[in-house]
Amino acid sequence: MAGSLFSMRRFLGLMGMLVVVGAQGQGFTLRQVLSAPYALGLTAAPVGARFAWIENAEGVRNIWVGGPKEQARAITHYSADDGQDIGGLAWAPDAGAVAYASGAENGANGRPANPAELQRATPVEVWVQPLAEGKAVDLGEGRAPLWMRDGKSLLFVRAGQIWIAELGKDLKERELVFDRGRAGGLTLSPDGTTLAFVSGRGGHSFIGVFDLKAQTLRFLAPATGRDFAPSWSSDGKQIAWLRGPFTESAEFAADRVSDDPWSVMVADVATGAARAVFTPEAGKPGSVLPHLATGEPRVWWVADGRIVFFSEADGWVHLYSVDSRVKNAKAVLLTPGKGEVEDVAMNPGGTTMDYASNYSDSAATRVMSEDQRQIWSIRFDGGAPGPVALSHVSIETHPQTSGDGSFAALVSSDRYPMQPATLVAGEWKSLCPNIFPSAYPASSLVTPQQVFIPQVGVAPKGVSKDDVRVSLHGQLFEPTGGAGKHAALIFFHGGPRREMLLGYPAMGYYSNAYAMNEYLASRGFVVLSVNYHCGIGYGMEFRQCIHAGADGASEYADVLAAVKWLRARRDVDAARIGIWGGSYGGYLTAMALARNSDLFAAGVDFHGVHDWNLEDNAGDWLIGNNAQKDAIAAKARASSPIADVAKWRSPVLLIHGDNDPEVAFNQTPMLADALRARHVPVEELIFPDEVHEFLLHKDWVAAYEAEAAFFEKVLKP
Repeated sequence: MAGSLFSMRRFLGLMGMLVVVGAQGQGFTLRQVLSAPYALGLTAAPVGARFAWIENAEGVRNIWVGGPKEQARAITHYSADDGQDIGGLAWAPDAGAVAYASGAENGANGRPANPAELQRATPVEVWVQPLAEGKAVDLGEGRAPLWMRDGKSLLFVRAGQIWIAELGKDLKERELVFDRGRAGGLTLSPDGTTLAFVSGRGGHSFIGVFDLKAQTLRFLAPATGRDFAPSWSSDGKQIAWLRGPFTESAEFAADRVSDDPWSVMVADVATGAARAVFTPEAGKPGSVLPHLATGEPRVWWVADGRIVFFSEADGWVHLYSVDSRVKNAKAVLLTPGKGEVEDVAMNPGGTTMDYASNYSDSAATRVMSEDQRQIWSIRFDGGAPGPVALSHVSIETHPQTSGDGSFAALVSSDRYPMQPATLVAGEWKSLCPNIFPSAYPASSLVTPQQVFIPQVGVAPKGVSKDDVRVSLHGQLFEPTGGAGKHAALIFFHGGPRREMLLGYPAMGYYSNAYAMNEYLASRGFVVLSVNYHCGIGYGMEFRQCIHAGADGASEYADVLAAVKWLRARRDVDAARIGIWGGSYGGYLTAMALARNSDLFAAGVDFHGVHDWNLEDNAGDWLIGNNAQKDAIAAKARASSPIADVAKWRSPVLLIHGDNDPEVAFNQTPMLADALRARHVPVEELIFPDEVHEFLLHKDWVAAYEAEAAFFEKVLKP
């Protein structure tokens, strides 16, 4: 741990934050630890040295701008924790304004959520905010803003169609493209005369090309598959994109190869002639499109005509390149090593690519890095060969390069959430050094230990031992005071394609969860956070877990491995172990209480799945003839907590928002009724109109306060 501690302390010094709340180990409140703002949506200006990002400070979202030569400042001035999110930041060509979308995500009914009960409509709207003093311009309902090259007009998507707003004294809006599909992935040619986009049409999609001068629309090599991720060559003469098969894998399929592989396509824009420049071999590793931590796979053009794309040909999410000028060119691995690649960004000139990865080129830090993120860079202009690590601080994500070559990323540590920082002489310097409130208890947080949890003796039924990792990674939060045996808690993240880190993650949901685990440790609990099978970060074999979820719940073996490891610790009271988690973590929490109330004394289940057959998307995997569907449904129920509810004895706190579009709200009352019928102690906390990832900060605080009070009452730390 010494290397990690050194890096963390160096980062804190560079952040320049003088936040002190008493001596190490002094108590702090949940509100204090959740008071720290976290940054997201970092984007670089096309000219100059500016960056823009979103700060979420206790549910109040605002856009900030700053740079290595400019003090950071907020350019929007929202003041309420009202659930209205911000996203889609887009710089004007002259960097004089930022366009963005503001509003609430859709709830379970397909309409914008309104957990604050605002007595007005809450659609997502597009805004333009000047950096100089000036009134923001509201373009009305829409999302995904994209500036025209002259900076006088703005494209955006409204109700699935492409619109254009002509800015100026008199705002004029009109529908620009008339298309049967739903538009996404808008991208302009380098000269700004042609627009490429994805026309989604249900199970298939096309790449549309709209001539802005002639006002004509055509499609590039339309086919039966799913075409997406269009990308322009630097000269604007070609477009590359990805083509996937029409038939997608069912949700719980663990497909690692496909007999119908995807392709990297390239088309001549003038003629429409298209060809596949790369198609992986059918039935071989890499023939399935890779699963990314966030977003979909993309393609990028290098200045010399090469195309960069994602593949898992070696079992890890890596970057490869192919020369589009050479027929039958072979793909070249760009990022070798046992680590995953994410958050990729090409610099404006197409000569350098930056990305985040949990790979380390140092044998001494390799295992530690698996639960961290560092920024790496690849040069395509004859510079240093191979990827080069830019820094080894703690957790670095979302690299961005501005128009003048200034570089920034989002950086966090085990004590501070994500904030933008710029790289100066190999060191990170915060762009927002004084943003944390004085009450935030940075000095009282514990440094989580990286631990390794041996797998339970044998692989689950139907799972090869080769498919089970030798040990699971976890983060252990030890309480700072008091000897003897402690009550303990196990935390399981959601997804399941997520990964908890040795510090604050980049995603708001898990930034809050990390803070909660810190708070629980401060209250005297030993807290173990587990990165279980089906999660990211440890390769395709680990992520594409066999017989998981509704197909057999094989990952429950990891729950048993974790509790066995924890029960063996001398500082843990085996009779006082609880479990908590959200979404998929809520599912595993309920599974643990249903199957093993003998091992788990209590649990807190945030919006978990309790009967796979009742989930909104059950039709995605309930496929086949009637007999096949019956067999699948029977297996799904056997893989659900409700199947073992008769064995459930331990008290539980159920937490759910009733406008959840991800996990059907009925999952929670259905389970609550079944438990009460069996006289199991059930407490509940329901948030009217709240969604899956709670939009209101006050709801996060209320939920976590209820959780802490519940565990303290039942487990008595």
